[in-house]
Amino acid sequence: MRKLTLVILAIILGGFFAPQAAGKEEAPGHYTLYDRDGSVITMAGRELDPGDHYIAADNRLFEIKEIRGVEVYVEYLETIELPAISEEFLKTQAAKGGGVIGIYHTHNAESYVPTSGTDAKEDGRGDILAVGKSLAAALEQAGITALWSENSHLPHDGQAYLRSRRTAAELLKKGPETLIDVHRDATPPEVYEAEVEGMPVTKVRLVVGRQNQNRAANLEYAKRIKAVADKLYPGIIEGIFDARGNYNQDLGPKMILLEFGAHTNKLEHAEQAAKLFAKVIPAAAGLGTGEQTAQKQLGGAAGRALVWLIAVAAVVGIAFVLIDQGRLGSLGAFFRREAGLGEDDERERD
Repeated sequence: MRKLTLVILAIILGGFFAPQAAGKEEAPGHYTLYDRDGSVITMAGRELDPGDHYIAADNRLFEIKEIRGVEVYVEYLETIELPAISEEFLKTQAAKGGGVIGIYHTHNAESYVPTSGTDAKEDGRGDILAVGKSLAAALEQAGITALWSENSHLPHDGQAYLRSRRTAAELLKKGPETLIDVHRDATPPEVYEAEVEGMPVTKVRLVVGRQNQNRAANLEYAKRIKAVADKLYPGIIEGIFDARGNYNQDLGPKMILLEFGAHTNKLEHAEQAAKLFAKVIPAAAGLGTGEQTAQKQLGGAAGRALVWLIAVAAVVGIAFVLIDQGRLGSLGAFFRREAGLGEDDERERD
């Protein structure tokens, strides 16, 4: 019975976290998003689902309504307002360093074809590591402690996010104010090509998982990142996906996935974008003198996330009591069948 209890617990928790923790993988080719007029909104290499939302560079909010093969049809909902970012805040923020930021790579093999001739390196030492290293180095130069992990999470499959979850959890033990999962996308090069301050760079896309209790907090955080970036480096943000999946963002209220360009862009352009983002992330995360402002904006959503966690714990606790009391006999039998545990198997495992 103890084994069965563990199986049921895993399934209950899995309903909230496990399948979604794998994130969404790259699509075959890429998706193109169209509005009702047939205009192209953007392109994306990740799997998308009806109900996903996209905030475009001009802050128009769209919802995915229909997917036909690689054609995605969206509906305009509204033009959102981003958090207000003042010049005074940015100047004060830039004058004071300090704080800790964590960086890791779920898909550590990702690479840039124009630079390396491949979109992924079999040894796991992909070009994307150089992007993370550039971000970490620029943060250190600004007085921020960068916790950069080179851990490998191969293979690049649906379980990669489950493997990288351990890395994220280990980094969080060291107390970073924010944790960044650095990726690249898979689209034609023009989607991410940009010039900022006279330099060629890749644009950056933010991805928030909408299937976890921290979704509201992380979405607000993504909007704040975009607001700071729009102020400092107009044009560097491609957009924000609020997409089905978890991306390990249930671990905290300031977890974000950043895509620096696509596999068709040059590594050096992605590295340049990462260096610029070393100014964006600390201000958005509320490091230094702006910490109280950032925490105030994120506090409400973080509080809702805590309530959600308590509710989940209560459900799991009630399930344990009912199982131990034999009150869920038929449900236990169902899970036993689904898990492949007969009566003899259960006894052997006990």
